[in-house]
Amino acid sequence: MLPVSVYRKSKKRRILLRIILAAAMIAAAFIAYYYLRIAPVISDIVIESTRMKVSEAIDDMTEQHLYDVSYDDFVITRTNEEGMVTLVQINSVNVNLFARRVTSLIRGEMKAFEETGVQIPLGTVTGIPLLSDLGPELTYNVLNLGVVDADFTSDFTSAGVNQTLHRIYMRIVVNMKIILPGYSLAFDNGSTVLICENIISGDVPLGDISIDGNLMP
Repeated sequence: MLPVSVYRKSKKRRILLRIILAAAMIAAAFIAYYYLRIAPVISDIVIESTRMKVSEAIDDMTEQHLYDVSYDDFVITRTNEEGMVTLVQINSVNVNLFARRVTSLIRGEMKAFEETGVQIPLGTVTGIPLLSDLGPELTYNVLNLGVVDADFTSDFTSAGVNQTLHRIYMRIVVNMKIILPGYSLAFDNGSTVLICENIISGDVPLGDISIDGNLMP
């Protein structure tokens, strides 16, 4: 028969092991619930909120500066003696200046958004529909990685007899990173904006038109 002191120590050890085992099971259950139920809800809400904010920033910043520009600011057009268009070339200097101005303002908007973050009610975070929108709000940080790219594209479409519609678009892509408890998400969010358009009258020899110095097919 074991001495009383040894028996008590053994009993305490068993109780401690049970407590540790129970705590480990609770922790494992919480982690599983977090990654299976809570994390997807947080991710969906934060990503959607971020996408909306980025799109709003792109639209607002672009619209503010479109009032000050016209088709002739971005495009150089040349005609021959018969009045036929022989050259349609992007004014790369003005295009780059415009892109830099807009992307700089978007970075500023994203910096402000980074400081405020995304607020989600605690009830919504639980993933339980009945608790949605209830409780205090939790703030999740959204980091702007500082990468805002702007690319320009140009296309020609027929606009009637002897008329060609020329459009110039700007594609802006913002690289974002979301920091959440336990993990992070990185994604790109972009928007394409019509910068300007113009109808070119007369026969347009597309095979001889130059865009950014390259011949159109």
